[in-house]
Amino acid sequence: MSAMSDDRKPETREQFYARKRGKNLAILACIIAFFVLFYVITILKMS
Repeated sequence: MSAMSDDRKPETREQFYARKRGKNLAILACIIAFFVLFYVITILKMS
């Protein structure tokens, strides 16, 4: 049994980078939302 599956579709470099960029943007959005949440909680606790 091989480690790599041969039934995967070959994808172009552009498709790979587009998918990778989409994942990176989703992670960036989560990180920004996390920091905004902490900022809002901090401001609310100070009031």
